[in-house]
Amino acid sequence: GLVAAPAHAEFYAIDDPADASASLSDIYGLEANHGSANLLVKVRFNELVRSSAAGLSVFIDTDPDARGPEYVLSSGLGDGTDYVLTRAEGWQGSDSRVDCDYSARPKWRKDVFRTVISRRCLGTPSTVRVSVKMVDQADGSHPVVDWAPKRHRWSLPMASGLGV
Repeated sequence: GLVAAPAHAEFYAIDDPADASASLSDIYGLEANHGSANLLVKVRFNELVRSSAAGLSVFIDTDPDARGPEYVLSSGLGDGTDYVLTRAEGWQGSDSRVDCDYSARPKWRKDVFRTVISRRCLGTPSTVRVSVKMVDQADGSHPVVDWAPKRHRWSLPMASGLGV
């Protein structure tokens, strides 16, 4: 169910159905908070494990008039993986790394991936929208892909507000 406020809320949350059951990293929920200083995104999973071969992309839209995302934070979900914020090229990352303050990390015991991105990284937009994609290549035969809210779809626009 959707737990978001009107069209320009500061906070967005949605539950995601069990639609990638072939992966332990099935996305169960997405939360985003567009605060005055940072964008906080939390992605909840069925079961997040240190040995995960899955990866996650957090797409960020800062220009509603332009098609697709402007930024993407890419990360592995297993232990020892790294993360990077880049400018987006379509619905993919690029070699154009964004040099600013951001952090990301999986919390395996809580089955959550959490990222905090400074609004300065994003050009201090008045609103943002987010979308996330998990890809798990665990068995090598075919990738398991899960999107929240849906493939190439966005959260509601979130205006910058208090907190975070």
